[in-house]
Amino acid sequence: MVAPDLAGGPPPAPMPADQIRAHLSQRADHPHCSQLLGFQLLDFSIEERWLEAQFHPTQQLANLRDSVQGGIVTAMLDEVMSLAVLVAERFTCGVPTLEMKTSFYNPLPVEPCRARGQATRIGGRVAFMEGTIWTPSGDIAAKASSTCHVRPVQPAAR
Repeated sequence: MVAPDLAGGPPPAPMPADQIRAHLSQRADHPHCSQLLGFQLLDFSIEERWLEAQFHPTQQLANLRDSVQGGIVTAMLDEVMSLAVLVAERFTCGVPTLEMKTSFYNPLPVEPCRARGQATRIGGRVAFMEGTIWTPSGDIAAKASSTCHVRPVQPAAR
């Protein structure tokens, strides 16, 4: 699936919840970043603008201290935060990240972990997001805040 904002043509119809769930449940099967991170949808709320996922990092994503490398943790947070906005907007736009800040609290073991993204405010052109990722034992590994461009579909070139 091409990002809705890059597809051209008329804006896509808003996806209903069951279609969003089916699309996100297959996300880890696609050959892009979600597959590398081991993304697995847990749940989401269109109305409350959040998404939770489990990630299954592999040893290839570890640093020299045998925990998940910080840039990979940041990518996981970017994934759940961006998807929270896409879910809230029902996949009718693109949401490229403009700025992101990550704070690290505890090492993230190379084991399945849970993350949650929340769209805190969605305006006409910009959205604000927060994310948290937890270690398997329930400690906060990292938190992030981010802004993204809410990018409408561009008409197809003639």
